[in-house]
Amino acid sequence: MASRSEQFKTPALVRVAFSNGLFELQTDDRGNKSWTCSLLIPKSDSLAVYEKAALEAAAGEWGGEAKVKQLIKDKLIHNPILDGDGPQGKNKQTGESHPGFPGHWFIRVKSGENYPPALVDRKRLPVTKAGGAIYSGCYGFAVLHVFTWENKEKGKGLTFGIDMFQAVKDGDRLGGGGGVDVEKWAEVIPDEGEAPASTKGGAGAGGLFG
Repeated sequence: MASRSEQFKTPALVRVAFSNGLFELQTDDRGNKSWTCSLLIPKSDSLAVYEKAALEAAAGEWGGEAKVKQLIKDKLIHNPILDGDGPQGKNKQTGESHPGFPGHWFIRVKSGENYPPALVDRKRLPVTKAGGAIYSGCYGFAVLHVFTWENKEKGKGLTFGIDMFQAVKDGDRLGGGGGVDVEKWAEVIPDEGEAPASTKGGAGAGGLFG
């Protein structure tokens, strides 16, 4: 049975990337559906709270802290804290860094299909649509936990689960979902009658872990 840590709140602001996964279920290579995004943590921030939760979950599943520290360092347990300047922070097809990732650690957070995270704005009002208060590039605080997993293909690992995200600060929009800036791109188009038949029915636009 998987072990999990206690819930904790991020001690400082984190930045959202690939926010579309918070509003549309994503399917992984094993066919499992989840709510997910990436959270960016500046490298100047401490990772102590994240590491503590990871060790708590790992020790509950695979032994004491000293043992799991060594297993993580030996890469026998998949490290859930990733380097935004490393290969995992880059586009696999182009090799270019994902927008916003350089100079940051990042974690991929997820929640099961039947457990969507609570998404709220500064006033604690629900955010239900992509492109609103929560988008790729915004800043906020997340409530997280860590859970363990193990399978034949990938071995042992740890993942950060997301229980809540509260958007508190705007930021430059990043790629990876979250809608577009309507005020920037849309124009008011005069009404010139019904659209030509040729335009109808188109397909549309497509530390511890070092």
